[in-house]
Amino acid sequence: MKILLVISSLSLRHGGPPKACLETAEGLQDRGHSVEIYTTEDLQTNDLAFISNFQNKGIRIHIFPITWSKFFLTRYFYFSLLLAHALKKNIRQFDIVYIYSLYRFPPTIGSFYSRKNKIPYVIRPHGSLDPYLYKKNRWIKTIYERLIELKNLNNAAAIHFTTQEERDLVRPLNLRTKAIIIPLGIRLKDYIPNRKIAEKLFPEFQGKKVLLFFGRINFKKGLDLLVPAFSQVLKEIPDLWLVLAGPDNEGYGEKVRGWLKEYKIEDKAIFTGMLLGEKKRAILSLADLFVLPSYTENFGIAVVEAMAMERAVVISDKVNIWREVKEAGAGLVVPCRVDEIARACVKLLKDPQLALEMGRRGRILVEARYSLEATTRELEKEFQKIMEDQRGVS
Repeated sequence: MKILLVISSLSLRHGGPPKACLETAEGLQDRGHSVEIYTTEDLQTNDLAFISNFQNKGIRIHIFPITWSKFFLTRYFYFSLLLAHALKKNIRQFDIVYIYSLYRFPPTIGSFYSRKNKIPYVIRPHGSLDPYLYKKNRWIKTIYERLIELKNLNNAAAIHFTTQEERDLVRPLNLRTKAIIIPLGIRLKDYIPNRKIAEKLFPEFQGKKVLLFFGRINFKKGLDLLVPAFSQVLKEIPDLWLVLAGPDNEGYGEKVRGWLKEYKIEDKAIFTGMLLGEKKRAILSLADLFVLPSYTENFGIAVVEAMAMERAVVISDKVNIWREVKEAGAGLVVPCRVDEIARACVKLLKDPQLALEMGRRGRILVEARYSLEATTRELEKEFQKIMEDQRGVS
């Protein structure tokens, strides 16, 4: 198959979608398909280095400039006339179009030209339909949805959800489109715990007890809960350090630092910024416990990465893979409450044997359900079914 992926931005500061897009493209290419990506130039220096790894593997990535980029609205919507022109000119070359997220120009125009040329397209919302996030910029989204997005969703060949929880959250929209549920995956061979290598990369953490938050420094991640919870944990485990590893794109880190100062624990927290590749795996190896108390989390790929490194996890029941984690006994699932988060962290940090066992179960869960090879095969099968249905209709 010739497959086109359309995504507004491949910048890693946006969290999971860019990484998922690139790794999905690689997985599909490994299975013998021709894959191209259309995106915009919303990129930073470290993004270019990361993207080049995939370009060197033969994935064709077309990066289009944002039109009138000095204006906020065109940047916000990733408005690109050249991307639109390329879609109009080239979309008939593809068998299927795979569209990432909603409420921005690239997915909108990708859906439009797919529909116009009778090319089947699949939309992966990436949590953008979650009611919690819907509250942000609600009026803009409501107007956009009524005018554009509902038509795009209802005319798609399928909507790809990554969890049943994500699917259930959008039922009030009464979408008539076929739903497919396939989780995100990771390359298991890249996730082998090695504490010795990790301590060489981060000697400052050698011998320290680490509570790790790994993700964007963002309002939805529950950091306003984590800081006071960490303060409570320190009363019982005073030699603990909180490591916050992730990009701060919106200046939210200042609020987090303010809370740390308010609780007089700023000297027990370390911000590392965004970590990639070997450094990311190293910090996961060094963690005694991984914590993600998000108010909403479409999937939680960082949780999967932590489990792959055999780390026990404490997550909120708003992380959409919480059921799988709980059923596997790979960690503790808590409501978005400070006392519950603190209690769970203390329990696992004071019982390293239990944490070790949960970490092992987490690895087993990842091997069984979240390998990139397996999830790519599932996606390929769904694409093939869509192609067969398309041929049957025509």
